[in-house]
Amino acid sequence: MTLKTGIVDLGSNTTRLVIYEYEPGRRFRLADEVREVVRLREGMGRTNVLRAAAMERSLNALRMFRAFCDTQGVEEVTAVATSAVRDAANKASFLARAEANTGWRLRVLSGEEEGFYGALGAINATGLREGFVVDLGGGSAQVVEVREGFPTRSVSLPLGALRLTELFLAPNKVRPEQVEALKAFTTEVLAPLDWFRHQPGDCLVALGGTIRNLAQIDQAQKRLPVRILPNYRFRAQDLHAISEHLWRLTLKKRTAIPGLRFDRADIIHAGALAYSVILQHSGFDAVVISRQGLREGLFYERFLVEQNRPIIDDLREFSVYNLARNFAFDETHTRHVAFLAQRMFDDLKPAHGLDESYQDLLWAASILHDIGVIVDYQYHHQHSSYIILNHALSGYAPRELALIALLTRYHRSKGVPKPGNLAPWLEKEDVRALMIMAGILRLAEYFERGRRQVIRDVRCHLDLDQGWLQIEVLAAGDAAMELWDAGRNIDVLASALGLEVELVGGVWLQE
Repeated sequence: MTLKTGIVDLGSNTTRLVIYEYEPGRRFRLADEVREVVRLREGMGRTNVLRAAAMERSLNALRMFRAFCDTQGVEEVTAVATSAVRDAANKASFLARAEANTGWRLRVLSGEEEGFYGALGAINATGLREGFVVDLGGGSAQVVEVREGFPTRSVSLPLGALRLTELFLAPNKVRPEQVEALKAFTTEVLAPLDWFRHQPGDCLVALGGTIRNLAQIDQAQKRLPVRILPNYRFRAQDLHAISEHLWRLTLKKRTAIPGLRFDRADIIHAGALAYSVILQHSGFDAVVISRQGLREGLFYERFLVEQNRPIIDDLREFSVYNLARNFAFDETHTRHVAFLAQRMFDDLKPAHGLDESYQDLLWAASILHDIGVIVDYQYHHQHSSYIILNHALSGYAPRELALIALLTRYHRSKGVPKPGNLAPWLEKEDVRALMIMAGILRLAEYFERGRRQVIRDVRCHLDLDQGWLQIEVLAAGDAAMELWDAGRNIDVLASALGLEVELVGGVWLQE
């Protein structure tokens, strides 16, 4: 049974409504999202009083969200408020007005709760096992330690991008002494966190609009033709350089920076400076970007309600099946294609020498290769590739995502596999691996051409000294069509391995 739920996150800078459709514990998808910049913390300064204009902007957005939920039939809504409301001296009055306007009783999250839910979202997006999660928003930053894949200690710090902008930086042209004051304040705030230090095996994950925009700027500067943000490894040296560049620009020049949202141009430099100090303090040489955070963490608590803790156990497997289920895949067919592809990968290890990390990517591509059929059969290989690149697979790095997308793109007889505009994401060995895995996946697909599992298994027989490979196809019936189509598409694997390849029909003997 498919359910609907809404999550409202009233932050210091931005408020969002997200609507999820889901089957508990099995699959989910983001059905809709509405974002509005309300600048709730604007003008609070050191007084911690919500100002009239900021409250009106926020209440208007909440009323709009309520009306939208009503029209969409979303009755189950979780509404939370964070730093600005948490700190406000007049929060009781504001919360009462919000409830009167919407009927929603906003839950004001403590700093520790905000950190916990943000970390849940990040863990279920990146697969983080050991390290830290940082969520720098408009009014505060949460630092959460993660051990054995679960949030442990957490602290909330007064380091939000909007807060720091108002406290330290001039509206247009920033002076060096203002920058030094912001850095000194951030350093002082971080000083007691002696536990927030890099240790071997640790990873730092960051979430929120500030770090996403900084990563988008970094990718734009690197002129990447295809930009993949989730699980992007943002090097500390690049972040430091961007930080030093941003504050020296006028507001008008910052607005024109490729990759930067125009509605963050007036606060992005403060957030960048704070992140620069955070990386210096913690000693990490890079930060991994999570597209999921607080809202997703709140959702996972509901989605995984039957579990002892709201963490997806096998994140990579779940994210592949979640995407496949959302695009109505043929599970019997794709599982069998995956089985045949895995069988060939194993049998051909002496010839290809690829490690198991590639086998995992081949499995993912096997499950996802046909999801583009929901758009159109004729070009479904291209549609599948597009969907994979634009619907982030949690737990997979950009390089891995690029390889999965390329494998689905070339699973049909539509040209020689080549990286194309995804080449900047790949390593040298990946180009050879792409040819081999595409050749395997292409054969596995055509062995299952009739979608009837008539070819139950395959055996690969190698003679590397003589330079040939025989693929014995074990069928439980007439597999003439499957052998015919596979035979027409054997060239990619033969060329990739540098072997003569022959197909031989065989009989599957049930054990």
